[in-house]
Amino acid sequence: MMKIGAFGEVMLRLTPPEYRLLEQSHTVRMDYTGTGVNILGNLAHFGLDTWMLTNVPDNRLGDAAKNSLQQFGMKTDFVGKHHNHLGSYFAEIGFGARPTQVTYQNRHGSSFGVSEPDNYPMDAFLATVDLVHICGISLSLTDATWASAKTLAQKAHRQQKKVCFDFNFRPSLNTEEGKKALMKARYEEILPYCDIVFGTPRDLIELLQLTNESVTDEKAEQQLIRSFLKKYDIEWFAGTKRLHQEEKQWIAGRIVTKEDVIETEPQLLTVLDRIGAGDAYAAGVLLGYAENWSLEKTATFGITNAVLAHTMLGDVPLTTREQVQQVIDHPGIDLIR
Repeated sequence: MMKIGAFGEVMLRLTPPEYRLLEQSHTVRMDYTGTGVNILGNLAHFGLDTWMLTNVPDNRLGDAAKNSLQQFGMKTDFVGKHHNHLGSYFAEIGFGARPTQVTYQNRHGSSFGVSEPDNYPMDAFLATVDLVHICGISLSLTDATWASAKTLAQKAHRQQKKVCFDFNFRPSLNTEEGKKALMKARYEEILPYCDIVFGTPRDLIELLQLTNESVTDEKAEQQLIRSFLKKYDIEWFAGTKRLHQEEKQWIAGRIVTKEDVIETEPQLLTVLDRIGAGDAYAAGVLLGYAENWSLEKTATFGITNAVLAHTMLGDVPLTTREQVQQVIDHPGIDLIR
């Protein structure tokens, strides 16, 4: 069975209760999260062996974060303890017309943000896993996280380990003048080492600037993605599409290879908490990739997992294979005894 690792930040999510705003709250719920945490926690619930490569603070907060990762089922052999701070964010959960509002704190000065490549046991980590997921946020957070992500991708590629990369481009982390051009160069530098990429056509157009022409239909989108796959020798490009019709939200999953395009039927969303839903889709796709499923089965499982993630509070999708398959086989059942 394929062993999967992830390089990324562990963050502290602080959530006011009962859909309240910060001004209305005197208490918050604490959860440890992050793209890698979300994906590996979900894959661990699917029965895969998973390892996180990261650094957390060398204090009680770091102890609690590391313990939380273990409770999710992932292995923490390569979770180091350095420095003093953990990046955090407040999540004011939206309702109806009010969207969820995320406010970040202390990301640049976090233990992960200031850790250099030499602060990680990369060789031991790569000797343990078969596939490593790298979050694109590491390219823009700090120069140290960029250097670490690039070094890890290069080492993994040389050792013929599979590299999964998630664009995860955050405009809020790239507001300085000239930063977007720098990010374009960094993405272009890491992509030749990658095998699976999660993203959207918008990433290819606005960040990588692969075309100057308008992309207005499905056929043009597919041609754009295929040109991306060919340019960087990528195996799979996967992502979700969100649709809004008659005040309802729908979501579909897509996987594009050099030979095939698979897109699921849109599924109706009921949104309790949408943070982490994209990671749920990624976890479902990586499960299918790890177990050599068909593209259609993989995309269907991934998008159903994402739909379920929208119904759960918190970032980490804690679904099981059985729960996802139950919805695929018997949609509409609202009570299981």
